[in-house]
Amino acid sequence: MKNIVLFLFLTLSTSTFASSGQETNTYEKDLKYLFQINGSQASYQESIKAMIIQLRSQESNIPTEYWDKAEVEFVNTSVNDLIKMLLPIYRQNLSHEDVLAMIDFYESVAGKRIAQKLPKITTESMQAGMSWGQAIGAKIKADIESKGYKIRLPFTP
Repeated sequence: MKNIVLFLFLTLSTSTFASSGQETNTYEKDLKYLFQINGSQASYQESIKAMIIQLRSQESNIPTEYWDKAEVEFVNTSVNDLIKMLLPIYRQNLSHEDVLAMIDFYESVAGKRIAQKLPKITTESMQAGMSWGQAIGAKIKADIESKGYKIRLPFTP
């Protein structure tokens, strides 16, 4: 009897583990696909390219060939690294069914249209957010100083 119970336990736990691993792989594959079709992957890649352009302008002593190769390498590998970092966050907050529903949306005509515009919206929103943050920082600084307080640290809104 002990052998039968042990066999059933091992069989159930092994199949549960196998299906859980398969579900994780499917979730990750679907999440990658979602990022591809919803414009996130393109936004991430554009961010990396922008970073490299910035670094290129600051480090003109480094040969162009390096920057060209680095851009290709980092655009290809860094997005996968980011997705691996985001995977647990998405798993914690969205079910696999949620991800599949989002895929369904982004495969629709409206979803494709939105996904096409999302990288530009994201870039422009980030720029607007930085301007907004600087304006708020300047107002806070002016308010602090108008109250007679001295700012001890470099305050750069």
